[in-house]
Amino acid sequence: MKTRSFLKLAFSAAVLASALSANAQTTKIRFAHAGPETASQHLAALEFAKLVKDRSKGQLEVQVYPGSQLGNDSTVLGAVRGGTIDMMMAGSGNFSGMASHFEVLDIPFLFRNPAHAYATVDGAVGQGLMKELEGNGLKQLAFWEVGFRSITTKNRPVRTPADVKGLKIRTMGNPVHIQAWKLLGTNPIPMPLGELYQALESGAVDAQEHPVDITYAAKFYEVQKHLTLTKHAFTAMPVVINKAKFDGFTPDQKKALLSAASDSKLFQRNLNQKNEAGIIADMRKQGMTVIDTFDPAPFKALVGEEVRKSYVAKNGPELLVAVDAIK
Repeated sequence: MKTRSFLKLAFSAAVLASALSANAQTTKIRFAHAGPETASQHLAALEFAKLVKDRSKGQLEVQVYPGSQLGNDSTVLGAVRGGTIDMMMAGSGNFSGMASHFEVLDIPFLFRNPAHAYATVDGAVGQGLMKELEGNGLKQLAFWEVGFRSITTKNRPVRTPADVKGLKIRTMGNPVHIQAWKLLGTNPIPMPLGELYQALESGAVDAQEHPVDITYAAKFYEVQKHLTLTKHAFTAMPVVINKAKFDGFTPDQKKALLSAASDSKLFQRNLNQKNEAGIIADMRKQGMTVIDTFDPAPFKALVGEEVRKSYVAKNGPELLVAVDAIK
């Protein structure tokens, strides 16, 4: 009996030790972003977490924090660089302060279509931009997307440049977008995504511009009346991790993170393409007026060349030439 009891105790101790050892080998990765829980970026983050767990054989566990739970984009970016948060994703304009070449991605009417945008960020241009972040304490895993941006307004639909003149519009706090909206005669007001619904509701801003996925997920249709499918600019979304954290992983763990980020990028793109028509239809049901016949030419005439000139004066023409040459 004593022998059996001893063996049971020994077996239990071995099981407990094995469980504790497995737990000790699991590294948790905190991944923060500003998007709502129903937005495609969050669904892609959950897919990423699942893939990382599977491909690392449980050694890495990604914990996703949406909706600015850990702070707005600027706060979280500083925390990821400093190592107090592990990962984040945000629109490319958030990174232009440390790597100004990123501004090329934000030039209005630069991309002919989604295929042109994806070929840019997935190819040599995107790879070069990713390397620029490494000197700033970051390792970029992939380019996901915010997407092609379209404008919503409260009091009047937008069909011509005259329709936006005088509007207080929330935009991203990067020089390219601010210059473009000023050229169109608006008053651009940068603010975090998490503050935007209340600002629209109170009238602090009249309009906003996001891809339809985010407009829908954030329920801006409740406080905006008109949507015009301008698709005036594409916003890429770098997914970045603290570089020291990444460098500390094994080669297999690094591979798991990189491959999961790449596959989740495709997951998100497919999700956006599949869902866009349904999202637009539902916003119509919610009472929004949707204008889907938009002529970009008069808008492009006012902002396109001026913004491109400003970019070239600051960063040189090489990247812009490379993007234009992509078929």
